Amino acid sequence: MEIMNRYKVIIAVVLPVLILVLFRSFGTNHFKNDFRKWAEPSLTRTNIITIEQAPSLTGNRLLICLDTNVIGLTSLAQESQNVPPDSILTKKYFNIIRKHSGPVLLYSSGNDVSGRIWMVLSQMGCTNIYILTSNTDNEVFKNKFRPDTLI
Repeated sequence: MEIMNRYKVIIAVVLPVLILVLFRSFGTNHFKNDFRKWAEPSLTRTNIITIEQAPSLTGNRLLICLDTNVIGLTSLAQESQNVPPDSILTKKYFNIIRKHSGPVLLYSSGNDVSGRIWMVLSQMGCTNIYILTSNTDNEVFKNKFRPDTLI
């Protein structure tokens, strides 16, 4: 008991810090460290699926529309949700995605939004997520190359 009285200030500081570190380490709202696991599908382009390939996915498909308009795409999935991109990590939508047993299709008019959301969800530990697109060649330059003629 004498030791406790002697070091109670140190214990009062170290113990809460230790509890907070453990809480943060084992919490569910942090990114996973295995970057090779979630970056590989992006490099091999296996995370991108076309509208024609979507019906071939097995399981109950969930369509997450990141725009306000999903006209014509609801036939690709058994379930669909309109989710604003800035609220994808709210508890409501994140639990829907995480607890879904089949493939999750992310769709937006611009593939950049779907790609960012895919990256965040992959880092958070979600699996079986695909970017739904109508254009598989989205890296083609749209502008013609014109060299500098001022030299």
